[in-house]
Amino acid sequence: MPWTINRDYWREDNKGAYFARLFESGAHNYEYADRWLQNGAYIRLKNIQLGYTIPLTKYVQSLRVYITGNDVWEHTNMLKAWDPEYGNNMETRTSENTLNNRIGRNYYPFMRTWTAGVNLTF
Repeated sequence: MPWTINRDYWREDNKGAYFARLFESGAHNYEYADRWLQNGAYIRLKNIQLGYTIPLTKYVQSLRVYITGNDVWEHTNMLKAWDPEYGNNMETRTSENTLNNRIGRNYYPFMRTWTAGVNLTF
């Protein structure tokens, strides 16, 4: 997904592109602009667990079947490659080309996880 989005940059055959023209060096793409501001509002279903316990007799007291999901659903108007809970990791540059507000963080891609299981109680 991020590669597809990043290919939408300005060039002669794509003048209505979302991103500015690419530069190999210099401070061209570090200028402040409000064109790329994103609305960070979102709603997310972080986790859910659905299960059913079946009471049994004799050797097995109960049988529980369940499914659990983490980060199951979200709605946001941001670009789909970005996670709204992750902050901006942008390095800003001044006109003297020095780094300001450098934030060193590692970022792992957003993952949805599902777990299913069975619990037996003897």
